[in-house]
Amino acid sequence: MIVGAGPVGAVSALLLGRRGVSVTLIEGRHALSTLSQASTFHPSTLDLLATEGIDLAADPDAVRVTSIQWRDNNGEIRTEVDYRLLESSTGHPFRIHLDQQALLDRLALLLAAEPRIVVRTGLTALGVDPSGPSAVVSTDDGRPFTVDADSVVGCDGSHSTVRTSAGFGFTASEYPTGAIRAHLTRDLAELMPPTREGRPLSGLCYFRGGGDGVSVLQMADTSRLIVRTTHPSGDLERLRNAVERATPWHVGDLGIDRIDSYRLTRGVADGYLCDRGPVMILGDAAHVTSTAGGLNMNCGLHEAFALMPVLADFLLGRTGWNSVADVAEIRRTYVVQEVIPRSEWRVKGLQDPSRTALREHLDDIDLLARDAEAARRFLVRAALLDSPLTPVRAE
Repeated sequence: MIVGAGPVGAVSALLLGRRGVSVTLIEGRHALSTLSQASTFHPSTLDLLATEGIDLAADPDAVRVTSIQWRDNNGEIRTEVDYRLLESSTGHPFRIHLDQQALLDRLALLLAAEPRIVVRTGLTALGVDPSGPSAVVSTDDGRPFTVDADSVVGCDGSHSTVRTSAGFGFTASEYPTGAIRAHLTRDLAELMPPTREGRPLSGLCYFRGGGDGVSVLQMADTSRLIVRTTHPSGDLERLRNAVERATPWHVGDLGIDRIDSYRLTRGVADGYLCDRGPVMILGDAAHVTSTAGGLNMNCGLHEAFALMPVLADFLLGRTGWNSVADVAEIRRTYVVQEVIPRSEWRVKGLQDPSRTALREHLDDIDLLARDAEAARRFLVRAALLDSPLTPVRAE
């Protein structure tokens, strides 16, 4: 049984079903849909999805980002790293920006075509008993009933019921800053003409200047502008200050459609596996971090691709639970030692406001412009191309 039919849960169900495991996928909503605005798919993730016949890069709304830029507050390019440096390492030497609903729409069709997979929407998980294992779920009218399974996989997000009810240890702490996200109606490429060398505004650009920073992501029908804030209110004023310090624009130029803000939290479960029975947590149920770098959803999808094959082997009697535990610990270590630090590096000096830290960050960025190998290493890490997907030998 998989609880939660977001991208990680739906991909997990598909991977198990295609490996001969009967799967029940439980989702509280009445369709595979999401409120999340995560929209980055890295090269490594596109490679993995392609192995299951999912070609997100072909979606008409997918924005291909072929380079990452850092610009100063005059709009001059400070550094640009080109994804073509990864051509020997991936079939997708670019990232794409695409609403994750596009992935869920494809997954809904693929899941419906798999006879071993049953998708049950409109069911809310109330708790999990690891000793069964089983889950207590409720329908829209509040009627509870129990669903038994050979294993339970919790993909039910950062406020995971599976994690809490199964007794996973999880300590989280808030970052000193939150994020403000503005959705724009203007095409920022129109406000930033190509340089003399013909280099246009990249689909992902970090502006740094005046001791501040602004991130710009291009989507198919809008642009998203993100700044960090230490204030619980006053989003428009904070946005105005950041734009005028770090970019050549003024807020009034941007055509702001709406603004939302959110707190940022760091936390990793003590383990991905329950010590009281065959229960596992993945994705945001297992870890949360800064949204910088677009790593959260991608990391969760990688966990599905790493863990579902060995979980299938366990459920089909081809390997033991220790094999699952080995892969789970490799994945958790990668999150702690690699993913979280990489995400935090993207906003160094902004997330932990420090002039010294920001200067050090800009020095690191300047190195990427001078050293092609350093730029390539940066892209490998940013794209999660070093993500451990270790095959496990059956016991």
